[in-house]
Amino acid sequence: MAQTHKIDSGRGWVVAFGGCLINTWTFGVFYAFATALEQMVEEFNASLSGIAAFFAVTTFLFFATGIVAGPLADRFGARRLITVGAVLMGGGLWLTAQVDSLFAGILIYGLGVGLGIGSYLVPLSVATGAWFEKHRTLALGINTVGIGLGTLILVPVAEWLIRTAGWRNAFELMGIGSAIVYLLVAVTSFRPPTPPAPLSVSISAARKALQRSQFWRLYVAGFLMSVALFIPFVFLVQYAKEQGIASSTAAFLITSLGLGSVLGRLGLGVLGMRLGVLPLIIMCFAIQPIAYVVWLIAGANYPLLLLFAALLGVGYGGFVALSPVAMAGIFGLEGLGGVLGIQYTSAGVGALIGPIAAGAIIDATGSYTVAIVGAIFVSFAAVLSVMPMWRLGSGTPPPPPALQTRSYLSEPTVWLVSPSSG
Repeated sequence: MAQTHKIDSGRGWVVAFGGCLINTWTFGVFYAFATALEQMVEEFNASLSGIAAFFAVTTFLFFATGIVAGPLADRFGARRLITVGAVLMGGGLWLTAQVDSLFAGILIYGLGVGLGIGSYLVPLSVATGAWFEKHRTLALGINTVGIGLGTLILVPVAEWLIRTAGWRNAFELMGIGSAIVYLLVAVTSFRPPTPPAPLSVSISAARKALQRSQFWRLYVAGFLMSVALFIPFVFLVQYAKEQGIASSTAAFLITSLGLGSVLGRLGLGVLGMRLGVLPLIIMCFAIQPIAYVVWLIAGANYPLLLLFAALLGVGYGGFVALSPVAMAGIFGLEGLGGVLGIQYTSAGVGALIGPIAAGAIIDATGSYTVAIVGAIFVSFAAVLSVMPMWRLGSGTPPPPPALQTRSYLSEPTVWLVSPSSG
């Protein structure tokens, strides 16, 4: 007789830590792109905006893929999709190392790495959430903290590899490693003990979400945040080098960003159980324009650049950790893959615009100042977009139970809004 594995059982933790592993590897490899920027500009004789298209197109595709991968995960589970991702991610990196033109690189890297990441990102988040009831916030935090750990642990290693072996050899090795990691995680991605949701359920849940103002506030705020966010991910290391900072020291700025992200995901996740998820999400948005102001005044001051990276990491890392919890609380677990899949396109569109526009501005002006000022204003607009959700339910009829307290948010003390609101 087959063993039945229950919600909150050991298999769920295996899935959560599998998500942490694949996120650590994937985003360590992906954000190491910034350390290869100088070599690629020189080899392809390309503009900064042209090289930024590598990153921007890829980021757009892995977020946009969620609109398809989410409903498929609801129906078929995460394992098959992660296996497809192993082929795409590994093959994309390997084949990119063989290209002899910028256009071919953008096409192969974007399709391979972008679709490879998109194949697992939403499905594994949905699977992790579905395995838990009492400890869902913690489990999702463990899953997403890998994104920060990747920039913290793997980016310095990748920078050394790219600097010593060249970006082509480094991409080949990272492609092989990606296939191995993805297949390992696929094997351990056990299906939750919940019935599969028909595609019609995911589509219906997404349609209902699109009719809610909360969805659009989070969508617009996520879009604006992403327009600004991916500018430093592409250009911060190059900026530091142009300020006279050594390559390895400059690369540590991405590590600092990763450290801030880890602290944001873990620390704010704990605070969310006391203060409420939505107020903390708004605080995460509010931190980011402050961080860009620090970058604007930093110049060649390395400690200020470290502070900027750490603040930005806390702000965006906390949002990434808390937003799936908020989405589950507002819209419910049924068909959540479809809802998250649409929501994640906001980051994809923002990432497509921000780095390419910033690269064009830097090429045209010979300075980073205008691009940084633009990031300040765009990130502040994100704060204004999401601010009305601070006191969701206050002064209005009581919201549905899922909004008030604990229905979908796991631990008994996890709230979308603070316990006193509403």
